[in-house]
Amino acid sequence: MKKNISIFLALLLTALISILFSGCKREEGALKFNHRLHVMENEMACSDCHEIADDGKMQDPTMDKCSECHDIDLDHPSEDCLQCHSLKSAQNDYSVEEAMVEKPKSYEDVIFTHDVHEGVECDTCHEGLNEDESLNDIKWPEMTTCRQCHNGDEAPSECETCHRRLRKDVPPASHHGDWAEHHGFDSRFDKTCLYCHDSKAFCQDCHQTKKPRDHIFNWKTTQHGQDATHDRRLCAVCHPASYCSDCHRSQKPVSHARADWMAYTKENGHAEAARHNFRSCNVCHSTSDCNECHQNIILRHKR
Repeated sequence: MKKNISIFLALLLTALISILFSGCKREEGALKFNHRLHVMENEMACSDCHEIADDGKMQDPTMDKCSECHDIDLDHPSEDCLQCHSLKSAQNDYSVEEAMVEKPKSYEDVIFTHDVHEGVECDTCHEGLNEDESLNDIKWPEMTTCRQCHNGDEAPSECETCHRRLRKDVPPASHHGDWAEHHGFDSRFDKTCLYCHDSKAFCQDCHQTKKPRDHIFNWKTTQHGQDATHDRRLCAVCHPASYCSDCHRSQKPVSHARADWMAYTKENGHAEAARHNFRSCNVCHSTSDCNECHQNIILRHKR
């Protein structure tokens, strides 16, 4: 038995060590390039290494470009090459085909040229680029970044300015079959909905006339209170805060029908509910309501 425990602990320790060290650093690509070293510490401009091609795309530096500063002997590679090349690159005849992190698939639809954005600082779009110490750290701009300038004033805001296919009147690929039933979860985390659906009024116009799927026949009596406790922001899409209080003032919750709801015991219904979620009590009751009653009542334990 003791032997089995020792083996288990050894395996567990090995697994933990592997997880710790694997999480310390992401796998390098073909090159170990430090933007901070070049841009911040050596005060180099992006144009010193990157040239804009005839098609407007930013080109990656060639070995000839690097050799303007680095002493490179192509015929006699040495350990010095590993200052910039990874072992993976060295084992593949110093190939740099996998140097950059692959762009997200969403960029396949994007129309972009660097020459049009020549007067824009690189870190305006590539946030934190000057501080990046690895090519893996480079952040691709999101639409929220582009919209800071493409707002209709500083730069055009029409979809066709930057996209080949995406249009306001053309649903994205995500808007397939059962999208209407499942869009709520995505809309809570993805703010790009507002690019086509101009405001929250779009959501309200629909939800105020069409109930969500969970609003079934017994929703009001059994489930809505629990869900409202978890996330009242969802309720607020259609219902203002006063909606709850206006209803509960004239209609008591189902829980208040328990026979022991106001019993003179510490284990009664309302005490149990208040301990579980006192915030829900505050919809109708203030703390002073509790004090007014409990100052003159002696509770007893059940036997």
